Amino acid sequence: MSGTRPLTVTLLTADPEHPLLAAATGLLRASGHRVEPLHPAAPAPPAARPDVCLLKARTRQALALAGRLAEQGVPVVNSVAATAFCQDRQQMADFALAVGLPFAPTRPADLATLTVTDPVVVKSRHSRRGDLVAAATSTAQIRELAARWPDEPVVVQPLAPNDGWDRKLWVVDGTVFAERRRSELADQDTLPGGAPGTGASARRPLPPADLPADWRELVLATGELFALDVYGVDILEVEGAPLIVDVNAFPGIRGQDGAPRALADLAVSTATGGRLREPARA
Repeated sequence: MSGTRPLTVTLLTADPEHPLLAAATGLLRASGHRVEPLHPAAPAPPAARPDVCLLKARTRQALALAGRLAEQGVPVVNSVAATAFCQDRQQMADFALAVGLPFAPTRPADLATLTVTDPVVVKSRHSRRGDLVAAATSTAQIRELAARWPDEPVVVQPLAPNDGWDRKLWVVDGTVFAERRRSELADQDTLPGGAPGTGASARRPLPPADLPADWRELVLATGELFALDVYGVDILEVEGAPLIVDVNAFPGIRGQDGAPRALADLAVSTATGGRLREPARA
């Protein structure tokens, strides 16, 4: 970042103290750049045009604010279109399967009428903080979910047999970070290995160098196809092969050495003319 003119970076987020953002902010400011948080509920973008916007929030209002900045010519990471696309899990799954990614079969459903004979994972169709993600092995469990989540649009995926650990892979501008994390579904008696751990016991290091080469290629290809520069890919290992179950735009990345530096460098390179991804689906 040395030798670059002072830049203004807008962080569109409700939590500028998130460890990733706070650390990246420190690096940017140490290099002489301005970092200005913008809350998703703000009535308007800043009066002074920033050089780049990092779109961490994904609410409708946040997307609208980022869209107004983009109309002013401000580069937005990730783009509003790419961020919004990943909010609809059915749309995301349909696209992933159409382009040949090993994505879990996903279908829309109505909790009020859904019946199941095999274990499934039920998720809110629209990804957001605190959304519904639950395993169910019976129609009775589905009815319980319907009572707690009335009128919630959902999608359903088969519950793939696995070891109870999610592989969380994150990418910031082509740099891959990873860890193994105990599945939030493993305490529902549907996955092997007993109840999940808590705190540190629920997470295991996964050095990117230890990832199979095809996994690394898969996660990087996913970013290209979804036009994302900062993203996460949730993968299960099923019979030795990767199965993608979710893709997240600009996730919270914690405890990954090098991630703040990669994000700070991405902000600078984008502001000074770096390439923004173009979606393959366009």
